[in-house]
Amino acid sequence: MNSVTPLSFHWRPLIPGAHDPELTWGLVVAATGVIGAGWLWSGLPTPLCPFHALTGIPCPTCGMTRGLRCLLHGDISSAFLFNPLGMLVFFGTLIYLLYACIVVMGKLPRLRWETISRRSAWTLRLLIAFLIAANWLFLILRERAMFQ
Repeated sequence: MNSVTPLSFHWRPLIPGAHDPELTWGLVVAATGVIGAGWLWSGLPTPLCPFHALTGIPCPTCGMTRGLRCLLHGDISSAFLFNPLGMLVFFGTLIYLLYACIVVMGKLPRLRWETISRRSAWTLRLLIAFLIAANWLFLILRERAMFQ
């Protein structure tokens, strides 16, 4: 019988000498954010989406650059209209960056999760795929409504 275990989290100290993923990913996220914000603030041209250029259909990440430009100008509602899931991921990334800064600089215990069952992992993957597909459908329908 395959029992479904809920996703459980716990705090544990970083093992001395072990790799510090919060430091590594915190630096990667911060550097990417600084480079991206610098690009957007400098007024450099935005690269065209090759998928959209070839097919005429927006890709799942279409609208992210325009949404981030809106965020830089304080227009949160417009940012979410350009790519709702992308903006949720962006704000989730900011929360992770804040968490990483706090635990690394404070040398605090790290949040970890227990291994989950195959069924739970499969359910989580299906949920993520559904969210991406629903967001992509929204982007396609939004673009069609804009150009009719």
